[in-house]
Amino acid sequence: MVDPPAPTGRLERMGRDDLENASTGGLRGGGVCASLRGCRGANAPSRGRDHRHRCQAPAGVHAPQESGSTGFSAVDRLAIENLIWAYSLAYDNGQADAWLGLFTDDAVFVAGVPGGPPVAFSGEGFRAFWRERMKAVAASGNVRRHLMSNMVFIDQSDAAAHVSVVGLLANTSDGRTFSVVSSLNYEGWLVKGADGWKIARWHDFPDAPVGQ
Repeated sequence: MVDPPAPTGRLERMGRDDLENASTGGLRGGGVCASLRGCRGANAPSRGRDHRHRCQAPAGVHAPQESGSTGFSAVDRLAIENLIWAYSLAYDNGQADAWLGLFTDDAVFVAGVPGGPPVAFSGEGFRAFWRERMKAVAASGNVRRHLMSNMVFIDQSDAAAHVSVVGLLANTSDGRTFSVVSSLNYEGWLVKGADGWKIARWHDFPDAPVGQ
């Protein structure tokens, strides 16, 4: 759901070092991003023809968290999963306030498509761009559905979580023509506050340009 023009407010075209440095530090909750270095978001700017952002963890880093581990809060995990489903539902229904409410006030959203540099949004520029984007989709006669499927928890603590999500973007034109637009690749860093879980950082890198 990208191909963004330049919004107002803060926008940065990011190089590899920018993405890597921003992604591996600074999140509240501490330590949750340690497994990112070498993974999808960090490698995205240098992906070249391989834009699938495969995670290649260096020695000593477990990515994802050991499969089958029970060392986490099931309540928190269900809440995070529900937030991810709500991300898709609110966006597809054009509910901008509900969708933006899933993010922290200082969230960073990094978007990119194959062959283009990642772009980072935050603050009012982030909110204004996606409000206009939802309006444009609604006016186009197209109905978009983000079908989230495989969700992997790379890390989860009582205060922060790091997830990888893949899915499929479908489109229906004028209630008649159905098509698959692209497979989707997301990576998210979430934090837990007094009002529950929120997205603090989100990477959106579909496998193909998605248009509008």
